[in-house]
Amino acid sequence: MCNLYSNTTTQEAMRQLFDVPPERDELGNASAQPAIFPDGQSVIVTADDAGDRSLRIARWGWKKVRFKNKKYETWLTNVRNLDGWPWEHVIKDRSQRCLVPASSFSEYHPTEKIPGATGKPIKAASWFRLAGETERPPFAFAGVMRRWDWENDGLRKKADAELQASGAQVTAMAFLTTEPNGIVAPIHPKAMPVLLRTEAEFETWLNGTADDAKALQRPLSDNALRLAFTGGKADPTTAA
Repeated sequence: MCNLYSNTTTQEAMRQLFDVPPERDELGNASAQPAIFPDGQSVIVTADDAGDRSLRIARWGWKKVRFKNKKYETWLTNVRNLDGWPWEHVIKDRSQRCLVPASSFSEYHPTEKIPGATGKPIKAASWFRLAGETERPPFAFAGVMRRWDWENDGLRKKADAELQASGAQVTAMAFLTTEPNGIVAPIHPKAMPVLLRTEAEFETWLNGTADDAKALQRPLSDNALRLAFTGGKADPTTAA
């Protein structure tokens, strides 16, 4: 679920929303991302031991797995069960928690189709946004992160051979899901991402106790979310 999201919030707006000083912004010149897919470059917000926050880049996907009903490996992008290994350990380690800035997220519609790249019909993406006066109010997913271990985890893809050879550090991330609210359930009845909107929620997820952080695993209220549109694979931010 939720293997596609967007982050069209400006860099300055992210710094303000997540209380990140300019000197701790490691993004360079970040551009809008209307479609972020698994293994794509993603912005994350981290906090050090002193609680100071940074904007950094991670790659979406904790590891590759093969699900029972699949004949191929796919990225593990979402986390649901916080009581099992390794997530019970991860949630207790504040250094492995992060925020994942976003402006909308997508679930594939169960019946609507659009033309694919080869002309064959593919599932249409239904895009969800926060309710609010602005077009795409920014928010964050409750995320988890880890350092990618080239020796034990191998290459994420063949093109990463040079990164591995140079010893470059890559951060892997995933984010938390929960049961869907009444807006998401008709499209995706299994789950929705955990959405955080306030400074209090940001701080609790980054620096709170494991129990307080786990308490944030709840669906957003129906009146706080809107179905923006159903259609293409990228979120057109001009959609109503």
